[in-house]
Amino acid sequence: MSPRTPEQNEEIRQQRNKQILEAAREVYLEKGVLGTEIGEVAKRAGIARALVYYYYKDKNDLFQTLFEDSLGTAVRFVSAWLKTEEPALVRLQTYASHYLHNAVHNPKMVHFFRNLHQDIPLVFGDKAGEITKVFVRNIHQPLIDTFQEGMDEGVLRKSDSYLTAHMFWGSVSGAMFAITEKKMKPNMPETEQHIHAAMEVLFKGICQ
Repeated sequence: MSPRTPEQNEEIRQQRNKQILEAAREVYLEKGVLGTEIGEVAKRAGIARALVYYYYKDKNDLFQTLFEDSLGTAVRFVSAWLKTEEPALVRLQTYASHYLHNAVHNPKMVHFFRNLHQDIPLVFGDKAGEITKVFVRNIHQPLIDTFQEGMDEGVLRKSDSYLTAHMFWGSVSGAMFAITEKKMKPNMPETEQHIHAAMEVLFKGICQ
């Protein structure tokens, strides 16, 4: 058998790392930061404990990578739906719809991000404040900008875009948690009805 190429080794490394992070996310959701052990992560990933330590020096290193990777994914998600050439109202509707449908299809991720936000100080220590500040800015500024654009276009009610964006996000996140608590199933007529009703409530108060 010929030796693996550098590209093959890199692909294996990336796949293994993804495997470890997914296992860490699962254990974290069940046991939190303090209750998570490297051995449990290795067992969940189906690999040797020593292999986890090959990638991460300790549990905190693992959690910092998991959190940073997840925060980056969230920022890219927001940019994908809000930083487009679509009209502001369309972007907001697409943004809200995708969050609500994601709560149906991936309810664990909703709870993961809620817990992550609460545990940033535990994982990052003195750096937590700056990390939270940057994340909030990257998540909320595109939303604020989109609201301002919609107000300037005359399709959204004139108001303080900063306040309106945060109120809107609070409503979206509240609807997401309601969906997970009701354990709505994907591709069911009643699920789509609930999402449609939530969208009507979300946009009734902000549209002209």
